[in-house]
Amino acid sequence: MNAVSREIRMSAFRKAHGEMPEHFRGRKGMCRNQKDDNSRPEFRHKGPHHRRGMSRERLLVIISDYPDGINQKQLAESAGINASSTSEVVARLEDDGYIVRKIDENDKRATILKLTDMGAVRAEEIRSEREGFLDEIFSKLTDEEKQTLSDILDKLIEK
Repeated sequence: MNAVSREIRMSAFRKAHGEMPEHFRGRKGMCRNQKDDNSRPEFRHKGPHHRRGMSRERLLVIISDYPDGINQKQLAESAGINASSTSEVVARLEDDGYIVRKIDENDKRATILKLTDMGAVRAEEIRSEREGFLDEIFSKLTDEEKQTLSDILDKLIEK
């Protein structure tokens, strides 16, 4: 049930922070999680169909789950995005100083991705932002309603 609960929260977050609303499409500017202090590279909106830095944020969080590093193929599979998209995002994350790439000692053809200190801090900020957002949304439900929702979603995703 924890997995379902997590999926509910993540789905709500993606829905809330996914594609830009119609009246904001085409506008340029800072994303909601971006700070004005120039302390780190910006996660900018890249157009009407870009998910406002969601791929970058999602990849940072996934990489943070692997303290010893994760290879790019595993990262793409975990994120559910194709290898070329992963490669583009990883290159930007590396350029911005959030991650480093190292050759896998066990397979010289593979690259291991690890967070830098800045990347680890940002991944934790992202987790905290998501938790706060999801706590706020689900605070409107009673424990009984949360359980009912979880049960319904379990039923819907059964194979």
